[in-house]
Amino acid sequence: MSSRRHWYLVWVLAFLPLAGWWLYGLLDVDEGFYGAVVAEMNRRGEWITPFYNGKPWFEKPILLYWLAKPCLAIFGEMVGPRLPSVITALGTYGVVAWFANRHFGAKIAQLAVLMLASCLLVIGTGRMMMTDLPLLVSLSAAFATFWESLVDRPKWRILTAVFLGFGVLAKGPVALILFVIVAGWTYWREPQLRPSFKGSWAVGTIALLVVISTWYVPAYLVNGQLFVQKFLIEQNIGRFTGGDAAHTLGGIQGLVFYIPLFLLGMFPWSLFLWKAWPRRKGEASELSEAPLMRYLATWGGAIFVFFTISGAKLPHYILPMFPPLVIVVAAYAVNKSSHVKRWFIAAGTSCVLMSAIANGVFIFWYAKSGQQEVHGIARYVRKVGGEVAMYQMGRRQKELGTGKLKLQETSLPSVLMYLDRTAIDTDKLSEILQVKPPVWIITREDRIQPEDFITAQRANRRLFEVKPPVKQDHFKLYRVE
Repeated sequence: MSSRRHWYLVWVLAFLPLAGWWLYGLLDVDEGFYGAVVAEMNRRGEWITPFYNGKPWFEKPILLYWLAKPCLAIFGEMVGPRLPSVITALGTYGVVAWFANRHFGAKIAQLAVLMLASCLLVIGTGRMMMTDLPLLVSLSAAFATFWESLVDRPKWRILTAVFLGFGVLAKGPVALILFVIVAGWTYWREPQLRPSFKGSWAVGTIALLVVISTWYVPAYLVNGQLFVQKFLIEQNIGRFTGGDAAHTLGGIQGLVFYIPLFLLGMFPWSLFLWKAWPRRKGEASELSEAPLMRYLATWGGAIFVFFTISGAKLPHYILPMFPPLVIVVAAYAVNKSSHVKRWFIAAGTSCVLMSAIANGVFIFWYAKSGQQEVHGIARYVRKVGGEVAMYQMGRRQKELGTGKLKLQETSLPSVLMYLDRTAIDTDKLSEILQVKPPVWIITREDRIQPEDFITAQRANRRLFEVKPPVKQDHFKLYRVE
């Protein structure tokens, strides 16, 4: 498979598992917040400070919002919010294709792209509005160009710095930490490459700072200590050290958390990684680029180890380890197997199957979880206009944290994107009754009780249920006049 026609087929198959992201709305919690933030930034004409429901919101850096703002404005609420994830996923495939083709040839490059495109974790994240895909393409490009700086020209390192800057804008300083680990390990373990580490670091550092400063500097100037505390301290240092209790696992649980996630997230290609893993003794791989194979293993392995020892745990954190490892497995398949065609058939078939599975699962869950219903209610309220209150939407059960199977009720932040306005978010009916009527109340089906109608009457308000043209199984719409 080396002709241009075969490359076209590879790209069509690689795109299939992502196609259909527009068939269902945002799923909470994470992408619901991001969608609401982007919608509010668009309403405000804001490019520096992310806002959620009227207040600055520094959960994540700015890159996803910068990418999503024009997408939402141009393509609307179904196509636009997730379009940056799809584009950056395809961009990552492009980096893998370019890098693998440059060093291993077209067959390995094509197979690596198909393998990456059929990985469950890549597909699941690539079909959601997440900060992880901009980080993925940034880190992939940074590590690929860094290798080029070691074996070709040191000036490639300036591009590495630029891409690392975008990684910092995507998800914070973690991009720099991962790079330092991989570069340091490579310097130590590959002494023949040490002379290549010289050159272009000063210019690269300047390029890195210039990219980062496009947001970090104005964000600090506008928000001051709020930016330092909420973003730099709580969201970066706090998460790594375990300050985020909802996403933290300790003990043995935390150490083994990513093993099954990796095996499943890269299935079935993860099953071949042990055989494909480069070994130094005797150079088990017959590839002429054995140091590169070890570099790819370091790139993937360092990310896995880093997030294993990190306090915060979420499944998609290990996503950046997939691009180098699919190249390792693809190189093994092409060079060690006598049935290369079967690998291509398996990878292409996986892309087709994952397309059907992903669309089926996401569409089913969007309806089953009730989010399709509440988004329909939000669109109805947006159309008729008026003040809106989100009443007792958040979880009422005890905090379970990461790693538990039971689903929790959330505040459904995505509703704010479909409302396209801020809303009162409260657990107290008295706060809603103090607002000048009329007020729409969006709530879960069991939240408004008979005594609440009496409370409204005592406040000289009329509380009544409204039946929008939406099937209602999980949520209710009320109006206060």
